[in-house]
Amino acid sequence: MKIIWSIPVWGETLSSTRGDIVRARHLVKALRDAGHGVRVVERGQGAGTGLMVAGYRGVLRRMLPRHLALILRDVSRFGNSLYFGRQLAKEARKYGADVIVETQMNGAASGATAARLCGLPLVLDDCSPTSEEDVLGAGLPSLARKILLFQASAAAVVIATSRSVRERLIAEGVAGGKIHIVRNGVNLDRFNAADGRSMRARLGLSDRCVIGFVGSFLDWHRVDLLVDALSRIPAAMNLHLLLVGTGPNLAAVLKQGERNGVRDRITSVGGVEPDEIPDYLASFDIGVLPDTLDYGNPMKLTEYAAAAVPTVAPNRPSVREVVEDGQTGILFPPHDVDSLAYALMHLAENQALRAEIGGKSRLRVAVKSSWPVLAENLIGALDSQIHQGAVPSVDPANPPQNASVAE
Repeated sequence: MKIIWSIPVWGETLSSTRGDIVRARHLVKALRDAGHGVRVVERGQGAGTGLMVAGYRGVLRRMLPRHLALILRDVSRFGNSLYFGRQLAKEARKYGADVIVETQMNGAASGATAARLCGLPLVLDDCSPTSEEDVLGAGLPSLARKILLFQASAAAVVIATSRSVRERLIAEGVAGGKIHIVRNGVNLDRFNAADGRSMRARLGLSDRCVIGFVGSFLDWHRVDLLVDALSRIPAAMNLHLLLVGTGPNLAAVLKQGERNGVRDRITSVGGVEPDEIPDYLASFDIGVLPDTLDYGNPMKLTEYAAAAVPTVAPNRPSVREVVEDGQTGILFPPHDVDSLAYALMHLAENQALRAEIGGKSRLRVAVKSSWPVLAENLIGALDSQIHQGAVPSVDPANPPQNASVAE
């Protein structure tokens, strides 16, 4: 099969560390390894993209009221996606593609535009409900919802990463029969070769019980809760917090560590190359997700499992789809810092329990989540829709001229 894979995010390429694009990168590699032809088309390569991103981040967000800046961003994102969709259609024709796969971005209609112009089936991968955009900041939420439905109506397959995402997409009007679940995965070979001992020695943590977080420090990660929990754990227990990654809340988290008097028990390594992540995770004794949204499939949960470290995470629907309380991790009531601290202390005091839970997590979660398996699932979802005759019928020689986001 010949696949055009679309990355419609302004200023981002397949080498990005964004979670949705990390997913795309691994799936693209797995599809190529399986013998499929994949050509990646990136909006980040387009002329003027850098100027647009810099203009929004450096000028509009600073000079205009936030809501007005978000409105201009949403309108620009939509208009730009229509242009990108036409470019995508040209690339698909030139390549002789059989299908278009797009990493879905709220507010972008490029995949549907391309599919309707060239008559190819469309797969929307890692599709998010527009309620996520409401959390991040939406200027025109009604436009975002119309675009989501426009994209979904043109798609043969809509890929969700969890049952909770699927339910939210259906609630927003996406046809349930189109939605297939393909979760986030891991590169098991890389985790098998991970060297946690050398990493601990390099960081000067060989004699510590290391509790770790890896991520982008977004609002809903609530890493501040983890710092609060650390401050309630006696220093004599020798627990050390290792933070891997960077993001908007990292500086505030480190300042909170200073205020709480535990900054000397925190190591932050900042952003690291994706290929280094397994070594850092292998250095953890306990992997922590302080908080998350009620939907989605946090990639770090599967990565902690691949590293065979026990996970401590909030008892939310999105987490329960991956972590079995008491078996492959320990769940605590969301925002309950005392319960979080207790779970950390309980695991820190019991090395045998950490090994048992980590081993079960590796077998029950990670082994089923290798990228090659997930790539097969994605192709299988498309094949099943084609066999059911569920792919939207479009004449390539006479594509619809009146398609609009209001459909």
